[in-house]
Amino acid sequence: MSTDPEQLQASCAGIHQGCAEAIDWVNEVRNNSVRVDRESENLVMKIRRMRNLAVRLGSAAGRPMSVGFFGLSQAGKSYLISTLAAGRNGELETQLDDERLNFISHVNPPGGGKEATGLVTRFTYHKRETPAGFPLQLALFSEADLVKILGNAFFNDFDLQKVECNTEPEHIRSLLAGLEKKRRPQATGGVSEDDVVDLYDYFDKRFTNAMKPLAGVYWPTAIELAPYLQPEDRATLFSVLWGEVGELSQTYLMLRKSLQDVQFADTLFCPISALVVRGDSGEWSQADSIMNVDILERLGRDNDDLIEVQPVRGEDMLPVVGLPRSVIAALTAEMRFELAEKPVADMLESVDLLDFPGYRGRLSVCDLEDVRKQLKDDQVDPVAQLVLRGKVAYLFERYTDDQEMNVLVLCTPSHKQMDVNSLGPVLETWIHSTQGETPEVRAGKVPGLVWAVTMFDFRLAPVPNQTADMMKIGWEGMMKMALLERFGQYDWVQDWARGTAFNNLFLVRKPCMAAGVISTSGDNETGVVPEQQERLAQLRSTFLADPTVQAHVRDPEQTWDAMLAFNDGGISRLAAYLDQAARLEHKLARIGEQVEHMIDDLVNHRLGAYYQKEGDEAVGGKERMAAEVVKVLGGRGSRFGELLHAMQLSADRLRPIYLRAEEADDEADQNSADDTADSGLNALDSLIDLNLGGDEEEEETPAAGAPAQGGAVRFAKDALRDWIGQVRDLPERDELIQFLGLPRNILEKVGDELITAADRLKLEEQLVTALHEAESRTSATRYNLVERQVLALRSLLNDFVDHLGNSGLPLDQRPDSAAVKGRKLFQPPQPIPSGQLPQLAARPVNYSALFILDWFEAFKRLAVDNAGYAAGRDITPQQNQQLGSILATISGRNAATATEV
Repeated sequence: MSTDPEQLQASCAGIHQGCAEAIDWVNEVRNNSVRVDRESENLVMKIRRMRNLAVRLGSAAGRPMSVGFFGLSQAGKSYLISTLAAGRNGELETQLDDERLNFISHVNPPGGGKEATGLVTRFTYHKRETPAGFPLQLALFSEADLVKILGNAFFNDFDLQKVECNTEPEHIRSLLAGLEKKRRPQATGGVSEDDVVDLYDYFDKRFTNAMKPLAGVYWPTAIELAPYLQPEDRATLFSVLWGEVGELSQTYLMLRKSLQDVQFADTLFCPISALVVRGDSGEWSQADSIMNVDILERLGRDNDDLIEVQPVRGEDMLPVVGLPRSVIAALTAEMRFELAEKPVADMLESVDLLDFPGYRGRLSVCDLEDVRKQLKDDQVDPVAQLVLRGKVAYLFERYTDDQEMNVLVLCTPSHKQMDVNSLGPVLETWIHSTQGETPEVRAGKVPGLVWAVTMFDFRLAPVPNQTADMMKIGWEGMMKMALLERFGQYDWVQDWARGTAFNNLFLVRKPCMAAGVISTSGDNETGVVPEQQERLAQLRSTFLADPTVQAHVRDPEQTWDAMLAFNDGGISRLAAYLDQAARLEHKLARIGEQVEHMIDDLVNHRLGAYYQKEGDEAVGGKERMAAEVVKVLGGRGSRFGELLHAMQLSADRLRPIYLRAEEADDEADQNSADDTADSGLNALDSLIDLNLGGDEEEEETPAAGAPAQGGAVRFAKDALRDWIGQVRDLPERDELIQFLGLPRNILEKVGDELITAADRLKLEEQLVTALHEAESRTSATRYNLVERQVLALRSLLNDFVDHLGNSGLPLDQRPDSAAVKGRKLFQPPQPIPSGQLPQLAARPVNYSALFILDWFEAFKRLAVDNAGYAAGRDITPQQNQQLGSILATISGRNAATATEV
């Protein structure tokens, strides 16, 4: 894959366009293809995910290289940024129209020891023209972002053990049924189907357990329904994601209305008064700056404090409108701070710095009033506090998902306990996206994660009666606080690249702050205080000898000496590393890897499975593929049971599917009854026999092979569709991949073969047959049959996963087992005759190993039997030709036809 940014953008545009055509193709072909119809919901969901990723990667390829700074040490982070981005005059300044502002003294709000901003600040030397009178550029959230922020606040700041959150199937179905009646004929703007799929992925990944009740009914409906609802109805739909808290719904509507007022722009240009105004004394005042988090306290109460803004969507300049100051603060994701002077660090002429606000401590409230109690402040606005916490946490998640920065400097203090517990998962996501998912992928690359242990002067300060043992204990404690305590459980810490631990820690201190240890003259450091030389040497030797330092600090000697360098404190070494790591080619290469994976997934798996090439698929290819799968699975035999379990449907997942089928069947029965009641003649005809003789009418019987009708058919069809979706989603489950230790492509191949075999062996018809007996009993209602029906379907479907279609065969018709001569696949132990003792072998039989080996053999045979079975055999030649053209567009062979994403 090319690393040229324009070619990468063109590839992403081709994927985006091809996926749009693929969605139309699926929706058309599902009408005549059973296999496509069965997979259509999950397939369209997957395609929409690919469209979203193509947009993100295409946008990332077109942006400058960026380095993110995230501060678990706010003071240390501010020092690093102000030092690296300062101009030759030593100041961090910007030019807004005719005014020059200093970031530290004019723009950055005073924090008083806490993070005072609620947005990302982009420091850039790239100049951009701005409209006259509107020199300040802001990046806005989208409507989907608002849903994520409010949902993040609810799930992280409410005590879900005490707060009632009704996700019962009956309640959700009732809510959706009411909203379905309010569907508008045309999309109402603000969100698309792709946006709702992105919402689904966001919530499902981060709040998995809470989302389980919503998987089967809520999300499939919400994806199709949300774009066609009016704002109030859409708020009702999405309120499920924030516990249906009325005040949060009102906040969503208020912020959404402002987005609508600016015509859902992605950028705002604002006057300088959004940041500072001249006071009576002529000094700049930032009391009403949108950067200050306290402005959010005015949310909904400052409608008379309007700021005129210039909205821009893409390249289109939209009409100027006025927005409340607090609303602008809430809707702003990023402020652009263009450097007025050439930065000291040469790399910043082409690389942007992104300053993230620090995470806020999360609450655990039962209601909004409880927010004030926990913060011990009766004056705060509970909703504003929730929005702030949700927004700050979401910003890092969003920039991670968008792959805005391929280098991240994480600043941790050397002397304080880390009070953030929720960063680990999102940091791991960033590593997987930008650095590589596995140690093998990360090997040989310059690590983009930089761990800066800041404020190191505290570690140098003299300690009364300090011994060598105390020093050793101190270094061990520092490494735990800075890295291992919060992140040590993640695999990347111990295995970053092929057995090498993550070892990219840097030590940084601010010059002239190590009083009593390093002598100063004015603003210059002149040397080590003579009385401290021996002690510093002992600190150095104990630091170098610490095992965790040796594991996680590359070149400990250089790291220590750079930190101790006078008038530098380690900043030069850090800047030199960033200059090496923040190379655009590294970022583009990683984007190229992901684009290649997208193309392979769509062309060779999800869509390509339906495309019929000339000639039958070679059996030899299937044999090689199956051998590869079995070899990899065999190396992870201890986790094989978990793999089977992941491919099986649970009773909890099947119950709402059954109830939905039962509900649909009842509706069909009611419609039939209504049709009958509409005609009195029909009722009379059933009472009076007017047949006077002659040829007797033959009783109509269903055509041979016609499928049975009723709830059993619906249940079987919907359950099989859900199972296919679950199997297809396995390669997307990062935690499962990590636990199983299996490559994604192996899970894709296993899923491909099981799904193909389910179609070839007519598993759906088997499910209907198993369900039909109970379904046909009129003495029991379908609702009362739910447990029986769920058990019947689950047993058969999960048995198919366990035995791959062999358990229904008599022993003499089963293939031979490759594990034991003379034994059949999945042959059970001999029964013990009544009244006799079992005959025990000299050595215990490892039945678990026998089962796994039999499954492997069965999988090989299953794959070979699938050879030549055409997944798209019910697709017309014209539809097949259309699919071939779509695959060509996605793979880039029709790149000239792709439009820009």
